[in-house]
Amino acid sequence: MRQFCVIADTGSMTKAAELLCITHSGLSKSMKLLQEELGFSLLRPAGRGLALTEDGVRIYQNAKQFLALEEQLFSATPRVQQKSVRIGTVEVFLLAQCRRLKQSQLDNYNFTLLDLNPGQIEQLIADRQLDYGVTYAPYPMDGVEITEIGKYQLGCYCLKGCFKGMDISDIPFAVPAQGISNNPLGIKERDGWLESVTPRNRKYSVNLLSTGLELVRQGLCAIFIPKFVARNYPDLVELAIPKVQQAKQRAFLIKHKDHPQDSLFKMLKKTITSIVQD
Repeated sequence: MRQFCVIADTGSMTKAAELLCITHSGLSKSMKLLQEELGFSLLRPAGRGLALTEDGVRIYQNAKQFLALEEQLFSATPRVQQKSVRIGTVEVFLLAQCRRLKQSQLDNYNFTLLDLNPGQIEQLIADRQLDYGVTYAPYPMDGVEITEIGKYQLGCYCLKGCFKGMDISDIPFAVPAQGISNNPLGIKERDGWLESVTPRNRKYSVNLLSTGLELVRQGLCAIFIPKFVARNYPDLVELAIPKVQQAKQRAFLIKHKDHPQDSLFKMLKKTITSIVQD
């Protein structure tokens, strides 16, 4: 079919043979076989060249369409299959993960990102309703695998120019409205502050980190947050805190024990590690 179309386009068996890089006799034999298979003539002499018969015109048009479809078929790139991944995480990691997704080479995934409480994450993974979890207060459960992936530093922050010279115990704070139930690490305050060691002026109780940060940026209070979160707010300054409150927090990546440590797991581990070590 391709050889026939080249002959039709050039009007010459000789020119077609040159373009196709085959011998004149070989091309002539090929056209003879094609016409014998079809049962009718495709070409006729026209001066020093060749022209198409009426049947040749019809076959030429169909052949061109066929060859175009053939080229389209074999030049098509495979369609990338979108995969789904469900991640549950405590709020301090959620925004940081969103900022890193573009760098994580995970374009082939559809994401479900949920802000969940410690303990709730593990239960949903055990029930196979989540694929992965990120937390700082892991709860061991049957069927759940917990991997420590790094440590991060916490700090006390307020708006520039606020609370100068004030003792840390007198500064108003935005604090988590709810604590954390019993966990192996003994963390009681959701933000990691050791309240029993250094009591704070708990001025604002909030259930969202974003709410607490907005109160801080209004100059109303201070907040205790990971340093990797505070770096996104250049209008905040760090306050001095007691040494006992300067211990590093640990970060954990969670998955079901039956889930392999595949490329996605390794990519998420790398992403979270880069966040806490930033």
